[in-house]
Amino acid sequence: MHDLTRYALLSVVLLAPGPVWGGEEVWQAKPKPAETSIYQGTVTPTVDASPITPLNVWTLTPGIDRPRTEGILGSATWLKGAFTTETEIAANQGMSTGDESATRMMRLGVTGSTGVVRYGLTYRKAGQAFAQASDQDLREAWGEWKTGPMAIRSTFGQQSNNVDADPTRPRIEQHYNRLGVSWNKAMWPRLELTYAQNATNSTLNPAGVAPQKANQQSVEAAVSYGGTFWDAKLASAYGLTADPRGDGHVQSQTVTASLHPLSSLTITPTLGYRVEQYEWSSTRLDSPSASLAMNYQQNRRLSVSAVGSYSTMRSSDRLVDMDTIGGKGVLAWQLEPVRDWKPQVSVEGGYNLQVNRLMPSAQTENLSGLLRLVLATM
Repeated sequence: MHDLTRYALLSVVLLAPGPVWGGEEVWQAKPKPAETSIYQGTVTPTVDASPITPLNVWTLTPGIDRPRTEGILGSATWLKGAFTTETEIAANQGMSTGDESATRMMRLGVTGSTGVVRYGLTYRKAGQAFAQASDQDLREAWGEWKTGPMAIRSTFGQQSNNVDADPTRPRIEQHYNRLGVSWNKAMWPRLELTYAQNATNSTLNPAGVAPQKANQQSVEAAVSYGGTFWDAKLASAYGLTADPRGDGHVQSQTVTASLHPLSSLTITPTLGYRVEQYEWSSTRLDSPSASLAMNYQQNRRLSVSAVGSYSTMRSSDRLVDMDTIGGKGVLAWQLEPVRDWKPQVSVEGGYNLQVNRLMPSAQTENLSGLLRLVLATM
């Protein structure tokens, strides 16, 4: 944690060259008037990659022993908003390990705009024991051009694991790029076309571990349209995969709708179908799925959400035949404030059933319940 403090002080020096003021939770550099300022900067504490705000029962993950992350986020706006820079440094809290560097994360980002063009760069490195998106080294650049109803966005980057170069594990490197074109005009359907390519290669392969190499390409087309009380989207994708075993293809279709019969009620049904087949095997794998989600906000204090899903996976050679049924419901309400505390209570229930028709003895069924009390500061 001493290194984290030292990094935080360095961020303050870099991002706040002028006088700095602040309390225990938020520091902010005094900006010049908006009309003449070419620089504005802030330094903010973060918890679980989000700026410190009152806790919300909807954003908490079950498990009080789950390690959380704490860090410092420094952001600066330059040349009257021409571009923005961010620096974030975080580390696990409530979790001890022999290698403290493995529990840390560093992220750098730049976002800029010039007329109808926007662009950005991101670098992120997280240790193997970091609580969120661990053991990842990410470098990404993107650009977007938008005029009228049309927009074109391009992204390319590199992502790898085994950031500490552990000789007992291979490092999987992925080089990817995506190009998307969208057309969105009021009172017309929204159209989207996306091409993506992902090349995977393994390095630092230990003795006895076969190297990995694959190249995936996919094309996805989507059309969506909405009205006053509803939105709907139809997406279809086709992908090709090449690896040492041979080529294969994957097809998927998804239909999603969002219904708003009341301003306080949202219902979201989803249907999906996925087919996988590879040249090295004559087997075809079919995976249809369906889900239904509901969110109801009765008032500012009481809310209810529920989701149910069903999916199945069957192969043409009859070696895979599985069904999965699941559901979860959450009832949350906010109690009357008590002095400087704002208590929140939630009741959660979950059910999951996995049926293996080929091996009935492998069937699993889980039923869970959780009562959570959160005391958040005002």
